[in-house]
Amino acid sequence: MTITNPLGRMRTRLSEPAVGPQLVLAVALAAVLTVGAVLHHNMSDDALLPGISVAFFILAATVAMLAWQHPLPARQFSYWDAAGVLTVIGIVIAAAVEPEQMVRLVAGTSRSP
Repeated sequence: MTITNPLGRMRTRLSEPAVGPQLVLAVALAAVLTVGAVLHHNMSDDALLPGISVAFFILAATVAMLAWQHPLPARQFSYWDAAGVLTVIGIVIAAAVEPEQMVRLVAGTSRSP
């Protein structure tokens, strides 16, 4: 069997949009927001932002492991990109934590100054 246009076949396969990474990112964002909404009633306010930040970092590491096992072409939105977005969101949330909030969290008191 002769292949008359092998580059054309490769081009059409690479130009298909990758839905997997976008779906993983959307599900990860929805999962963290849902867990944050549920834990808002059960956790102290001082522990909520650090907990959500840690959840974003854990999900970013999980998506990075997925990216390592399922590489995609560089021209598409890949699992590496989704892991990067989750990492940046985790960093932004961690930066929003006030130092006094962390002191109260580590000391174990819920007093406000």
